[in-house]
Amino acid sequence: MPDIQDIYDHIDAHLDESMALLAELVRQPSVSAQDLGFDKAPGLVKDALDSVGLNTEIVPVPNDGHPSVFGSKSGAGEHTLLFYTHYDVQPADPLELWDSEPFEPSRRDGRIYGRGTSDDKGNIVARLAAVRAFNEVCGGLPCNLKFFVEGEEEIGSRNLRGLIETRGQEFKADACIWEGGGRNLSNDPFIYLGLKGVLTIGMSVKKLHGDAHSSYAPILPSASWRLLQALNSIKDPSDDRCLIPGFYDDIRPATDVENAALATLPDEVEEWRETFGVDGFVGGIGGEDLRRKLLFEPSANINGFESGYNGPGMKTVLPAEARAKMDFRLVPDMRPEDIFRKLRGHLDRQGFEDIDLEYLAGVNPARTPIDSPWVRLVAETAEEIYGRKPVIAPTMAGTGPMYEFADILGMPIATSGVDHPSHKIHAPNENITEEDFLYGAKHAALIMQRFGERGMDG
Repeated sequence: MPDIQDIYDHIDAHLDESMALLAELVRQPSVSAQDLGFDKAPGLVKDALDSVGLNTEIVPVPNDGHPSVFGSKSGAGEHTLLFYTHYDVQPADPLELWDSEPFEPSRRDGRIYGRGTSDDKGNIVARLAAVRAFNEVCGGLPCNLKFFVEGEEEIGSRNLRGLIETRGQEFKADACIWEGGGRNLSNDPFIYLGLKGVLTIGMSVKKLHGDAHSSYAPILPSASWRLLQALNSIKDPSDDRCLIPGFYDDIRPATDVENAALATLPDEVEEWRETFGVDGFVGGIGGEDLRRKLLFEPSANINGFESGYNGPGMKTVLPAEARAKMDFRLVPDMRPEDIFRKLRGHLDRQGFEDIDLEYLAGVNPARTPIDSPWVRLVAETAEEIYGRKPVIAPTMAGTGPMYEFADILGMPIATSGVDHPSHKIHAPNENITEEDFLYGAKHAALIMQRFGERGMDG
């Protein structure tokens, strides 16, 4: 096996080609929430995987959802690594806040701007850069390799479970590198091992055949007040705890090792205050207590509320209907279907049988043990690449379909990638730095080499 520096040199030398491929992928919209661009995007991703010698197919998913793309290639040794990524992106709105066109990539000042440059097309291309380097420098890969590129991650991976149930064994590997990872605000390499789950629901109530004049408010029922009262029954305003009976019953306690890792995470309170424009946080907490609440505790959140008239001026109306959307972030071993049933039971017991509930999406939480040999390999290689000891978070506050791969297929999972807080993921002017791209590609390469040589104990 040639020196790993030869691989790094190849990645550096072909940066422009990598940026051109990234621009090509970004130029093609693939907005899952708007069903935009999926007539062309899967084929473009397949072409990218084909170009580095992977045996690739576009994989249909149940319910005519946006397809996944799967590629594989045999390499040296007996160990198989899976790279999970996704090619769908968030909507570009609000368009007026972009400094350049979101789907016309702009490369300037060491960054490339466009929707999906970091999340998650940048990770696709960085990993392909590592594969290409091994192919052209070594004539093959140091380990067996699989790529799973999902098309519905940004809308809750709603059809992934069905696909895993039918074809999951084809996607299984000995270990998995997830989509995210990279550097934190302090520029330390940042690795996370788990994701919260989520339950998203719709709530609605109709009390009249149609809107009425507000003069009838003394005698007619108000859908707005009714839904607000139901929502108010879900959380205790004094301590922010969820009031649904049994809500906390199935939570897996954090281990001593996970608690110790939590204590080492950077304190980003001041950055969050500035970012969100707040003087303080719920309950006045800070420090380790804040991080514990964010990462290890579930939550109940109102995403939106709609009823009546909200236009300019005034309209004295008594709304006939009211609608709201909520999400519940879940931690291991909570399940979205169980929480939905408990919510329905809670509302009924509180006298809110008239409130309609709609199950919109559910994703299970997942978490790889921090003392896994796979975590050690990813952490040690990160330190070699970045020259700094990585920060390891047992979990993240966000959600993704990690459960299907970690729990159903039984793979240990850790992250490595191109991310940095300055990349404005999901926001206008999303971007990626060339520096972070190169770090992510080289880390992927070193993981592949070390895993191929030594397996999990590398």
